[in-house]
Amino acid sequence: MGKVNVYLPDDLERAVRAAGLSVSAVCQSALQSALAKLGQLSSTGQGHFTPRLTAIIDSQRTLRAGQGRDVSALDLLCGILKDGENLGARAVQALGVDLPAPNIPQGPEGTGALAPDALEALANAFKVALDMRHDHIGTEHVVIAMAADGAPAHDIFAVLGITDRLLRQQVERMIANPWTHQHGKPEVQPDAFARLDEEVRRLAAELGELRRNGPGQGPGLDTA
Repeated sequence: MGKVNVYLPDDLERAVRAAGLSVSAVCQSALQSALAKLGQLSSTGQGHFTPRLTAIIDSQRTLRAGQGRDVSALDLLCGILKDGENLGARAVQALGVDLPAPNIPQGPEGTGALAPDALEALANAFKVALDMRHDHIGTEHVVIAMAADGAPAHDIFAVLGITDRLLRQQVERMIANPWTHQHGKPEVQPDAFARLDEEVRRLAAELGELRRNGPGQGPGLDTA
């Protein structure tokens, strides 16, 4: 049988010992519950969302279905930022980012279902909520998850000097005091601009190649 160490605050440890609770049994039950919820999120996109996040997801599904495509992770993020009045969007604004009207690239064709990367984003948001000891998944958890390493919006946030750590700290400040004027300071990484410049140059080169070859005759395409 495997072994996992569980660390408790001193006062909680004393209370657990005094109550005679089985730490192993309680932890196994909690982990099994978390795994079941994570599996459901990853496969169906169903979870304990806040009403605000539920409304944003439903709105995006309706909008993208009308466009004949599925909802991507960036669709979810843009829906949150466009709404503007939710905790996730306000945390981004509090870090000094003006929220323009989102303009996202075309996602996969579909019927308004949640695309695999959107399901993954919601699953990662659930992990963030667990780590913050929240019993719901809200816009703030999605935004934090989307800024993490490897997430679809990581490079976008990085150029702005925003990390998942900074977002989490800002969310915690705003939960503790909704009227707080204390804001984190973006930490712009020099290599983020280099990556952005490299990506712009790559896209410009591809566009130039397409213009030279004409429509439908990009590099590597056989039109015979």
